[in-house]
Amino acid sequence: MTAPWDEAEDQNIMQTLKKTKRKSMIRSILISVTVSVLMLIIVFFGAAQLVGHLSSNALYSEQRYMRISSPNEFNSGFRDNRGFLSGVMELQTYKIVDDVPIPWKNRWLNYNAWWFPFTTGAYGGSNNLTVEDPRMKQEGYEYYRGYNSYNGQRELAFYIPGVDYGGRILNDLPELDKMNEDKRVELAISFDKDYSFEEVKGLLPAGAKPVWYWVDTYDEREGFNFKPYPNENDPAKMNYPTPMNANYGVYGFGVQPDWDQAKPEHFIGTVQVGVDKKDNYHSEYQRIFNYLKKDKPAPEAGDVRILGVVVTGTADGLKSLKDQTYVRGAVLGAVVDKY
Repeated sequence: MTAPWDEAEDQNIMQTLKKTKRKSMIRSILISVTVSVLMLIIVFFGAAQLVGHLSSNALYSEQRYMRISSPNEFNSGFRDNRGFLSGVMELQTYKIVDDVPIPWKNRWLNYNAWWFPFTTGAYGGSNNLTVEDPRMKQEGYEYYRGYNSYNGQRELAFYIPGVDYGGRILNDLPELDKMNEDKRVELAISFDKDYSFEEVKGLLPAGAKPVWYWVDTYDEREGFNFKPYPNENDPAKMNYPTPMNANYGVYGFGVQPDWDQAKPEHFIGTVQVGVDKKDNYHSEYQRIFNYLKKDKPAPEAGDVRILGVVVTGTADGLKSLKDQTYVRGAVLGAVVDKY
């Protein structure tokens, strides 16, 4: 038989147990929430640090590659849209045509951690504008002149020495006679053969300022860029190579906005850094490095052979390039006014 006070005591014990259990549950929830918040802070902080590192690497990689792959083109700024473990970077570029700057294009670059399957970024791209040139059509050219899709200026083009283009090689030097003498002009000169850097400096007249030197990096000379090949629809007709454009497959070195010295050693140094860094362009740096050095441990300045140059100057000053025997092709680029 239970005493009368036992029931009240049992109730007190039950209430005490419930309070203890409630406190324990609340404490467990608070600990879990605190740990979760701390973990989220650590994860997002770590992700932010990683994305910052990826962004810096992507920027430096692209700027380094531009130095050898973008004739007379320079970075003017960038915008970086960062997400979780990925991001997209927009680089703005410009050219300098005889001391006159001209906005050129925007480059979009997506980056992310290699093991992260999702990316935050912009997708798509742009191509050069193609406009039919009546003179080129009349003379039987099977390709179009390229125009920049951001500002409508002409794009540079380059003709590799020794390659058969079926006689279709642009020479825009006569166009200089149609311009105001004070126009500032960019011109891509393709040589009749490869020259050393010192030889090139002796070739160019005073009115043509070299701003970029086109380097022979073509180790594979069996592709469609180098040899005519039969037309699929008409075997009796040959398809001829088209010139290299400034957006792909053209490498070299040149002056910088704050540094007017350009030397083969600078090109070799940039390629060497690219080999060492192992970034997105590592395989291309390695290919160029191997081609230049041949059977030596590393390339030397004398291994850098020049196939052409990009020059700037006034329309009147560049007329001095007419009738020069080393000029195989001459293609207009940007043309601007002084003021």
